[in-house]
Amino acid sequence: MMNENKINGGKPDFTRRYSARNLLISASAGMFIWGIIASVAPLATQWPFISALPRSYEAIFLAAPSVFLLIGDLSLGRLSDLFGRKAVYVSTIVLYLLGIFIIYFAYSVIPLIIGIALAEIGVGGEEVTALSLIAEDLPVRKRGRYLVLIPNMNNIGSFVIAFLFLYFYSSSIHTQKLYFLLLGIATVFLAVYTRARVPESFRWLKEKGRDRAADEIRREMGINDDGISVREPNYALTLIFLGIIGISQYLTFGLMAYIIGPYFFSNQPNFTSEIIVYAMAGASVAGFIAMFLINMGRKRYSMLSYLGGTVTMILILALIRYISDPAVFLPLLFLNMMFSEFAWASRTTLEPELFGTGHRSYSIGLVRIFPILAYIASIYTTSSFTLNQYIIFNLILWGVGFIATVFWAIYGIETKNISMDFTR
Repeated sequence: MMNENKINGGKPDFTRRYSARNLLISASAGMFIWGIIASVAPLATQWPFISALPRSYEAIFLAAPSVFLLIGDLSLGRLSDLFGRKAVYVSTIVLYLLGIFIIYFAYSVIPLIIGIALAEIGVGGEEVTALSLIAEDLPVRKRGRYLVLIPNMNNIGSFVIAFLFLYFYSSSIHTQKLYFLLLGIATVFLAVYTRARVPESFRWLKEKGRDRAADEIRREMGINDDGISVREPNYALTLIFLGIIGISQYLTFGLMAYIIGPYFFSNQPNFTSEIIVYAMAGASVAGFIAMFLINMGRKRYSMLSYLGGTVTMILILALIRYISDPAVFLPLLFLNMMFSEFAWASRTTLEPELFGTGHRSYSIGLVRIFPILAYIASIYTTSSFTLNQYIIFNLILWGVGFIATVFWAIYGIETKNISMDFTR
């Protein structure tokens, strides 16, 4: 087999029928779309037919997308393990494209929720399938960096749509929706164009006994290094650990980026869009930095990420009396979101690396149950919090995540450079 490090002077060969380029571009486009869709609900709270809702109904509206994201994670993740990564990977496009069009034409609450629901189910299935494909079809030495880089496109998508909504804040809702539609369609077109050239996971084919097809794709992708062989870690312990750090990262990210604006700064025009722009800018920048840090070792990297998030939240709490001043809050939020992205990167590498091929996509979706349900509950719970209580709640979540990473550093396995085919 051809060595991936010797092709084209040490770079992967992007001229083959199946190549890393098509997979990476397609996955990036899908994650970018997820970022756009994830920001629709909080940004829409500035539209008159949403801003007029009572706080209790606004909480339901903000929580609804996470319910449908979880449905996509679990249902399409299971189908991905049963019928293959590529089949699900192609079908998700139909769901979120339909959702994008419904969102565009929605000028009342129910149609908007329906559009968001379809789109979130699609991107939920997209996420778990893409993470599995990247982990299974890319060279072991590059796996960690791409598992960080590709999900970071989610942040960039959220940043772009939030920036457009901020820029066109004084314009009509139709203008904002038009840019949402054009951005979504352009990205979907890129995903469709490259997705037809994305190979099936050769590890999934091997798992299903289709060795000949698996070997052909493996040769096309230029992979000959399996990595370090290890046994799959205890499944229950892995679920608990990933669930805890997921709750810590997912809740603190969502509450500080998406929810704090509608809950505490709704009286300040366009501040919700501004908060999301700064949050996503910090996360996006950190994603590119994390690419070069992840290979220090997953254990050490995860501990430092959650420790940094805890420290930055302490800073926000210490300066809480000035938090209504954008000049104080937004730079602190930018810094905190950098560490939130570092923590997210630890999740997007550890989740596919800690599960076997036969149940990888579904297990990633299963892990999502803990943070998503906790996030939904926290949206309701924190709706009655004071700002001080809200920040303390986020600080506690960061601290719990840090403790979990210390526990894993002592009792867990190091997944850097391990094989995605666990020994029996």
